Amino acid sequence: MKAVLRLWSRRIIPWLLVVLCLSGCAGLGVEPLPLRDPSVDLAWPPPPNQPRVRFLREIAGPGQIVPQQGRLGQLWQMVTGEERVSIPFLTPYGIAGDGGSFLCAADSSARVVQCYDLNRREVHYLYQTGGGPLASPVGVAFDADGNVLVSDSVNAGVYVFSPQGQYLRQLGEGEVTFQRPAGIAVAGNGDVYVVDVLAHKLKRFDRRGRYLGDFPREGSGEPLSLPSNVAVDRAGDVYITDSMNFTVKKYDRDGNYLRSFGEIGDGPGSFARPRGVAVDSDLHVYVVDATFDNFQIFDQDGKLLLFVGKHGRGPGEFYLPSGIYIDKQDRIFVADTFNKRILIFEYLGQGKQ
Repeated sequence: MKAVLRLWSRRIIPWLLVVLCLSGCAGLGVEPLPLRDPSVDLAWPPPPNQPRVRFLREIAGPGQIVPQQGRLGQLWQMVTGEERVSIPFLTPYGIAGDGGSFLCAADSSARVVQCYDLNRREVHYLYQTGGGPLASPVGVAFDADGNVLVSDSVNAGVYVFSPQGQYLRQLGEGEVTFQRPAGIAVAGNGDVYVVDVLAHKLKRFDRRGRYLGDFPREGSGEPLSLPSNVAVDRAGDVYITDSMNFTVKKYDRDGNYLRSFGEIGDGPGSFARPRGVAVDSDLHVYVVDATFDNFQIFDQDGKLLLFVGKHGRGPGEFYLPSGIYIDKQDRIFVADTFNKRILIFEYLGQGKQ
């Protein structure tokens, strides 16, 4: 009799749980993460002005992504011994998405990149390269094949992972030496731009990872001074946060200087600690400033249109923000670094009021 019970516990129960999960869980499905918090009604500029940017919600870590386990999931965990790992945000910095439901945030203090599938409500982590663990991931982007690019400022490398989190290779290995890689951006044609802070330059690669040379073109405008972040618009023009010149510079795809946005100062339209940069569907330029605890929006002539945020911990407030990413639906994702969260907004263009 005891032998029969052991056989039941070791073989029959796990198979029964699998059958139950396949028959029950699959039918129920998982609702995608709602990207708007209905309890918060916040927009910029405030009434009676026409709103242009609306607050959607915050993501304070994987606990808000993965749905709570039901009894069946808890029973499965008890039998199999499998546990969900949940790593909280410490200092999220770089942030990027694949244009669909995937979102990744580089956390330099936690030494991981958190990757979320917002539709399937799943989380996985990038932390191990071919040569060892990540030391200080700061930049993140998705390449033309959906792979995740991660820059590590301490290891001085840029690493490529599959969408499922498998380590693939190191960008430019044996050919390119980085001093302190930071922001990463991918153009529509698949070209990859990586900021090298201490080299005061960007490194440019094609979609196959072949090194194309430094960027921008030598002698084109004032030299960069400790650049930190980069974005590319739909026309292929490149925007670089030039930190110690307190501006964002725009170049064409050939590296020719076009214009600058902002200047050093303490008023609207100026910068103190410019960080992340992004461009929306109407080619407005968004620049995060860690000192002002906001992001500012410029038109293509460099005119300030709007600034969003202030110091604080509430909705639409920041504490030393860093990275910014805008998806194809004009949703704006900002790494609110010292509040340990991601804040999500939406640009309200024509037809989105």
